[in-house]
Amino acid sequence: MTISKEKQANFTKWFTEVAGPILGGFGAKKHELYKVESEQVVGRQLVENNQFVEKLYFNDEFNIAGYFEAVKQNPKAWKVSREYEEKFDVTNIELRVLNSVYD
Repeated sequence: MTISKEKQANFTKWFTEVAGPILGGFGAKKHELYKVESEQVVGRQLVENNQFVEKLYFNDEFNIAGYFEAVKQNPKAWKVSREYEEKFDVTNIELRVLNSVYD
């Protein structure tokens, strides 16, 4: 997801104090936020400025679609999930499900 430079500090504070605890309470084992490095490390690397990655960890048998449905059904959590775009103008939100190659 992309967050403008002016809103990053407020977003990370809000994420830590509000969004993480609320959205993490729907079955996620862990809820984290990372900032993508904005310096070129290798020659062909695309430098992405103002990019963040939000990671949610679930048990293998967890129903991820059910997680999003539970958030949608809870008025407080749904409001928080909408604030990403409405309050902080977050763009380029992308969902990826990652599976371990070691399982």
